Amino acid sequence: HVAAPCEAPCEAAVATEPYGGRCDTYCESFGHVCMAAAAGSECGAGTDAACESPFVGAAEMLCTCHRDTSDDEVWRPSSVRVGSGWCETPKPADDWSLFRTCGSEIPVRVLSYNLFWWNLFGVRGGNDRSAGRLIESTGPFDLMGFQECDSVWRVISDAYITETHTGLQGPRGLAVAYAKDTWTVVSQGSRDAGEDRPEQYYGRRSVQWVRFQHKASGKHVLFLNHHGPLPVNTGGVCGGEATGSHLLRAASENSKAGDLRIFVGDVNADANSATQQLMLRHMFRAKFDWVDAIFASCPAEAGRVLGTG
Repeated sequence: HVAAPCEAPCEAAVATEPYGGRCDTYCESFGHVCMAAAAGSECGAGTDAACESPFVGAAEMLCTCHRDTSDDEVWRPSSVRVGSGWCETPKPADDWSLFRTCGSEIPVRVLSYNLFWWNLFGVRGGNDRSAGRLIESTGPFDLMGFQECDSVWRVISDAYITETHTGLQGPRGLAVAYAKDTWTVVSQGSRDAGEDRPEQYYGRRSVQWVRFQHKASGKHVLFLNHHGPLPVNTGGVCGGEATGSHLLRAASENSKAGDLRIFVGDVNADANSATQQLMLRHMFRAKFDWVDAIFASCPAEAGRVLGTG
């Protein structure tokens, strides 16, 4: 039984009878919400079911519960400040997070892709549309975040998806592409989140954000795209905790309560870095591969590395 509040999701094997065989009833009994349900008693090995569906004939059920943080989504800083100069910012409060209840979300397929534009297009002339062919063969995607991208239109064209997708070119080589028949842009913008150190200086690093509305359901997604500062694993001039704090603040301040937040990017910081570790305390990490990562306010159903293109 889960006796204390879960700041991250907790899975428990529970007797069905006291709760009518329903995981949502169990989680609500101690002020939490149900995120997943399964029949059985061995954690991680049950048969998935809806939280509100009663398990008939089963003695035990597996319930994944989480404290409802819907009131905590507004950015709440701590008293600890990190970074200096323009970078300086408060860290998020330890008990603040963007973890969400995710029982009835619309499925969203996302892609994060550093195109290394200078090489792929500058040196190799697009390499016989290798990036486009990768997107074409593994899609369709709802939302795509590109780093080191000088023209999102070239990428969309090379992927042969001009009829279904359109793009938004952001600052400093960032760009977003989206399925235009499925999503409507509500708002968009960017902010500085980091800066390279002198030994590998290309400038400041931004986070691009777009708030979308799903046309069929009316639900909203805040999609964030970022290319992190150099050198790798330093957090640049600002440091990893300051960069991570800027990213989390952008995710909170540009969304509304109930939004699904999704962050993608080449963070230039690996899974054990200060940047990713800070983000991991406040969002779910859906997938990572060295310095590339996807975070979200809901757990991911699946993720994979598609290759270099």
